[in-house]
Amino acid sequence: MMEPIKGGTLAQVPKPVEALFKGVNPQNSVASWAIRYAASLPNVMMVLSGMSNLEQLLDNTAYMQNFVPFNEEEFKIVETATQIIQNQDFIPCTNCQYCVEGCPKKIAIPSYFILYNSDTTQKEAYLNYTQTHGKASDCIGCKKCERMCPQHLPIIQYLKEITKTFED
Repeated sequence: MMEPIKGGTLAQVPKPVEALFKGVNPQNSVASWAIRYAASLPNVMMVLSGMSNLEQLLDNTAYMQNFVPFNEEEFKIVETATQIIQNQDFIPCTNCQYCVEGCPKKIAIPSYFILYNSDTTQKEAYLNYTQTHGKASDCIGCKKCERMCPQHLPIIQYLKEITKTFED
């Protein structure tokens, strides 16, 4: 199985999900839940996870070296976490940046998605980004970003939501 952390998205879960995971096992990273979940599924023989630094490498090898599969309680916790994520206004962008290169308005799409996901009180940070990048409302709907997105996200619709959140 490849990319169980979905390009890092599942390492940066909403705060209620992080609290749920940490409440059960405070010493384990949030990312460990995604990797252990994938490795605990039937017929999975290998889990390949991208890592960006030594800290992530050490984290992954720490809990996979003496792998303990998920128990029934942990599977239920992931089900609860999934419901929390699905019920939040959360944009599942992996911050790959593919959408940015072709944008004729130079909109910092993943950066705006991160601000939106982290906290809707990030208006000042958003306005700072717009000093050097296009605003979400500058989008002309060309869909170049959507064609480049490996997650097949409805980016233009999300940019409209960001406009409502940070510009209106």
